[in-house]
Amino acid sequence: MSESRADRDRALQRLRRSTTVVLAGAGALVAAFAALAAKALPGHHAAPAARPQAASKAPRATPPALVPVQSAATPAAPASPPVQSQAPPVVVSGGT
Repeated sequence: MSESRADRDRALQRLRRSTTVVLAGAGALVAAFAALAAKALPGHHAAPAARPQAASKAPRATPPALVPVQSAATPAAPASPPVQSQAPPVVVSGGT
């Protein structure tokens, strides 16, 4: 009986070691593919900061003044409120 326990313990130890090796290998592959993708697809670079330009001698154009819009249409009257009916409500149950 002790041999079967020792065999089981050795098998579990091999399983733990192989699981650890597989997980470490998977992590290394993920890191390698991430580095490969980072080199292949560099992404966006930040634009260089704009330098403040010296004041130019040309005058700046001002936008035209805003003019309020006059609407000729009058607003529509609100709809009448719903009317309550005197009919009893219909009740439907899910039973048979």
